[in-house]
Order: sequence, then structure tokens, then C-alpha cells
Amino acid sequence: MFLILVQQTLEDISKQITEASTQVWKRLIGFIPEIGSAFLILVLTLLLARFVRRTISRAMATTKADQNIQSLVVRIGGIAVWLVGLAVTLSVLNVDAAALFAALGLTGAALGFAIRDIIANFIAGVVLLSTRPFKIGDLVTIETFEGIVEDLAIRATILKTVDGKEVAIPNAKVFSAVVVKHSLQSSRRIIINLPIDDSCSFEQVKDIVLNTLKNFEEITEDPAISISITSFSANVINLEVWFWVKPEFGLGIISTQTKLAIKAALDKEGIQLVPANTMTLFTKNEQIIK
Repeated sequence: MFLILVQQTLEDISKQITEASTQVWKRLIGFIPEIGSAFLILVLTLLLARFVRRTISRAMATTKADQNIQSLVVRIGGIAVWLVGLAVTLSVLNVDAAALFAALGLTGAALGFAIRDIIANFIAGVVLLSTRPFKIGDLVTIETFEGIVEDLAIRATILKTVDGKEVAIPNAKVFSAVVVKHSLQSSRRIIINLPIDDSCSFEQVKDIVLNTLKNFEEITEDPAISISITSFSANVINLEVWFWVKPEFGLGIISTQTKLAIKAALDKEGIQLVPANTMTLFTKNEQIIK
């Protein structure tokens, strides 16, 4: 009797599992048309977005609109197509967008916090494209980054630095930062301060510095290199060296290389730079330098 009861129980369980599996497969099979339709819509959206961007780009190329504005219009056209395509896809899948966001915890303040940076960068990008403080191809300095503007995207401004790196700076940060725009046709000045001992010959130091800097092809001949005395005290003569760097070279790299070269040339001639924190004490019969 017990064995018969166990056998019936196992048969019932097996029957329930079979029925449940059948129902799951039926639902999956029934859902295939929706999945196929959604996939087809996404593919069509991708192709249509490319077509729209290409068409808008060709149309804008025939106008006299700024390159930044053309880029913005092309991107907005592509985004609009994708928004429509995603909305249609969710509708085909019978997905409730509000319920989906709620399931992901993206309701109310959470959703706003999640997209806050995206919206801020987008708005800043639109403002930058409208006010045009710089354009693609300009040489600019943004905070600590210096390079040529390669692209002004919806999210970030892309710079190509003088050492070949690409830097993406969020548009919201660019909007609030101090931006220095350099002319690609003009050279840029570097100033080096040289405090030397008053026992050194100014003409000797001047010749050493000039001969050293003339070895750098990055430095322009016009304007010429300038070396002058800015101030002097009891034991220190402060010199100031001015020279201009050609626009295609980076200031930071050239500044470092020239300073090291001048220091090496002066050391070779036995001329030492006076430390900035040197203090001179005079006694009755001697001079002590600490």
C-alpha cells in the first residue's frame, strides 16, 4: 500500500513538471514573434539613424553653418531616430517603461540623479556650440590640458595634446573652466628666470644662454631671444630670458628641455644659480652665506 502511494505521488509530480515545462515552452514560442520584431526594429533603427545622420551631414555641408553647429544637428538627428526606435521596441515587447524604471530603482529622485550629469553635459555642449568660444581645429588650454580641439561631442570636448594623446573633458567642466584660446599662426612666449651670483659676467652668461637656445629648432628667430637684467641685490643678479616657441610645438615640453639645457651649460662653465632661499649675513670681518 505504501509503495502504491509513493508511486502515485511520483507520477503526480512528474505530470505537474511536464505540464509546467509545456506551458513555459508554449510561452517562449509564443514570445518569439515579439522578440524577432523587436530585433528587426533595432536593426532598422540603426540603419535609419546612419542614413539620417549621413543625409543631414550632406545637407549641412552645402550651407555656411559652423562645423560645430553641423556636428550638433547631425547628432540630434541620430538621437531622435534612436529615441523613436527604442519607444517602438518597448511597445512591441509590451514593456511598461514606468514599470521598468521602477524595477530598476530609477524613479523620481534616483532617476534624476542618474541622468543629471548626462543632461548637464548635453546642455553645456549645446551652449558651447552656440556661443562658440572655440571651434574644431583651435589650439586651446583647458585647465591643465593643452591641445587641438578634435571634436565637440554631446558629452565631452575631445582634445588632441601635443604628445598625441586624446583627452575627453566633460562639457560641464569645460563650460565652467577658464579656456585659453591660442592662435595656430602665432608663436607663444616662454619666460625663464635666472638668478646668478653678482661675481659672474653678464655677457658671459648671456652668450652661454644664447648659444644653448639656438640649438633648439622649436624656438623662433623672429621674435628673437631676449635676455635682460630685471633686478639685482648685494650678491644676486636676476636675469630674465624671453623666447618664443613655434605654434606646432608644446610649451610644457620645450620649457622643461630648455631649462635643463641652460642649467647644464652653466654648470659646465662653473656658473651656479643662486637658490631662491639664500640668505646673506654680514659680520664685521667676513661674509657668510647660508
